[in-house]
Amino acid sequence: MRIIHYIPLRKKYAVYSNEKAFTLIEVLYALAIFSIIIFFIQPVLQMILDHRDSNASLQNMEWQVFCAQLKKEIRFASHVEVVSGKLFLKNDNDETVIYEKYGSNLRRRVNFTGHEIVLQNVDQYIFSLQRNAVKVTVKHLNGKVQSFIGYSLINRDISV
Repeated sequence: MRIIHYIPLRKKYAVYSNEKAFTLIEVLYALAIFSIIIFFIQPVLQMILDHRDSNASLQNMEWQVFCAQLKKEIRFASHVEVVSGKLFLKNDNDETVIYEKYGSNLRRRVNFTGHEIVLQNVDQYIFSLQRNAVKVTVKHLNGKVQSFIGYSLINRDISV
C-alpha cells in the first residue's frame, strides 16, 4: 500500500487582514521621537563644528593679553636684555622679570621664582632688541606667526 501525502499549497493572496502593520498613530509617534532626537543632536553637532573657531579666537585673545602685559612691563623696565633666548626686564624695585620658553609655553618668572604661563602652544619665539624697543616674534604650533614691538617711552638701558 502506498501512502500519498498531500501538501496544501499556500495561497498567494491575503485571506485575513494583517494586524501587524503600522498604523497612523505609530507613524506619528516614530516621527515625534525622531524630531526630538534631531532637535537635541543639532546643537551638539554645531558645537563640534564651531570648536575650531572658538580655539582660534581664544588663541587670538591670549595673544592680545600677552602683548599688552609685555608692552606694559617694557615701558616700566629700567634695564632690558636678551640672554640665551630669554628676555630679562629689570624694574625700579630691583625685581627681575624673565620671559622664557617652558615646554610649548612661554612663562613669566619674577626673581627666578614662580611659574606664570603667559602664552600657550608656542613652537618658536624670538626676542630681539632694537633701539629703545623689544621685538617679539612667535610661531605657534599651528604655524601662525605673530609679532609686535614694545617701546620704552623713556630712554632706558636697552642692551643691543
